[in-house]
Amino acid sequence: MRLTVHLPEDLARLLRQAAENEGKSMSALTAEALEVYLKERRRKALGLEVLRRAGKARVAPEALRLLEEGRRDRP
Repeated sequence: MRLTVHLPEDLARLLRQAAENEGKSMSALTAEALEVYLKERRRKALGLEVLRRAGKARVAPEALRLLEEGRRDRP
C-alpha cells in the first residue's frame, strides 16, 4: 500500500540519516518504526485491559505487580 506522509523537516532529516546509517530505505525504516509503535500501543492497551479486569476478580498482588512491570516503558 502506498501512503503519503508529511513530516516536519527536522524529523525528515533524522529519518534520512537513520535510513542511510542502517542501509535501509526511508520507506522500510518508516514501516518498521510504525510496526513497533503499533505493537507497543496494542501491548499497553491489552495490559490496561488485563489490569482493569483483574479488579473484578481475585488476583494475587504479585501477579498485578508483574503485569504492571511488563506494561511500563523500558529503555
